[in-house]
Amino acid sequence: MTDPDPRGLGFDPTHGRRAANKIVQEVSYRLKATFQSRPFAAFVAAAVLIVGFYYYVIAAPIYVSQASFSIRGRETSSPAMNLLGAVSGQPTNSALEIAEVQEYIKSDDLLKKLDARFNLRKHYSAPRLDLLNHMSGGARREDFVGFHRRMIRVHVDRDSNLVHLEVRSFDAKGAQQIAVAILSLTADYVNDVSSVVRRDTLRASEQELTKAEAAVRGARLAMTRNQIDTGMLSPLTTAAARSGSIEAMRQQIVQAQAEMAGIRTYAAPNSPQVRQFEAKINALRAQIAATQQTLTSPKEADTMARRLYEYEGLLVTSEYAEKQLVAALAGYDSARTLANQRERFVVPVTQPNYPDKATLPNRTLSFLQTMAVLIAAYGIGALAIAGIKDHQGI
Repeated sequence: MTDPDPRGLGFDPTHGRRAANKIVQEVSYRLKATFQSRPFAAFVAAAVLIVGFYYYVIAAPIYVSQASFSIRGRETSSPAMNLLGAVSGQPTNSALEIAEVQEYIKSDDLLKKLDARFNLRKHYSAPRLDLLNHMSGGARREDFVGFHRRMIRVHVDRDSNLVHLEVRSFDAKGAQQIAVAILSLTADYVNDVSSVVRRDTLRASEQELTKAEAAVRGARLAMTRNQIDTGMLSPLTTAAARSGSIEAMRQQIVQAQAEMAGIRTYAAPNSPQVRQFEAKINALRAQIAATQQTLTSPKEADTMARRLYEYEGLLVTSEYAEKQLVAALAGYDSARTLANQRERFVVPVTQPNYPDKATLPNRTLSFLQTMAVLIAAYGIGALAIAGIKDHQGI
């Protein structure tokens, strides 16, 4: 027979083990009995222990940095346009821009920039007991993006068009730094989009302006080349001068004929005075004929009329090009005004704050909400099981 006290210590060392086994058996029996007699109470007790242990012991503290900003520009939407958009159901420009910014904040492109700056993958996968708020270090890109979106909250106040940003992190400094970086990168994104819109808005008008300037330059150079070739600054002025000289010579002929008629009243037809006036009149007529020959002649290739024809064509082209240039300048000014109106920029309303304490999870509220969901699920399951049993009984 084995001695219960081989060392002579005065007590049985197996007594405590037997007592512990008895206690475990008793607790197991009572729990089993409770589960069988009062399953709801047992379920609630187990849920309280598990959920309470998670929220009050395991759940990792999360710090939240908050900021708000708006997207503004030189263009302001009128109340009539806002009302029209509300009635028609079409989003306004501001709503579209805010929606684009929301998508960008949650985008993979922004996450890449944040990860390069703060090594978010390492931060999210740091060892912690809270597996519900933990990401594996070897997580796929999709899982990384999904986890990051859980840590970012973007809410838009539709009345004021203010964008409220919440950044969650496992340390206070990181939450603030990430929020500051998101605001900065969002501002850069809006500026880049505004630059693209401005460039696209001005591109067509700039091209038209360049064409108009080239046309005016070409027309004026053609006129200058014509002046060099003809030796005339203005064929119009030269033609007018020659026409004026012809008219003056005709007046001289009329005057000479009148004087000659007066002389013939007392002198012989072949007198030297009459012959002098006849010679003068013939010379004037020959000069008029020669001058008219330079102005217009179907037999001459180089006449003033042909020069005027070429010059008038160049003048019409130049005037049209100048009008086109004026129109292009007006269009460019309008496009530049429209581009300035479409320019957008981010205006911070409140800067990211430094959280003094972890505000998430709200342990008591989360505990109560989880318990309410579990109790409701238990009730639904119990009713479903009871219905199945009743159906089988029928």
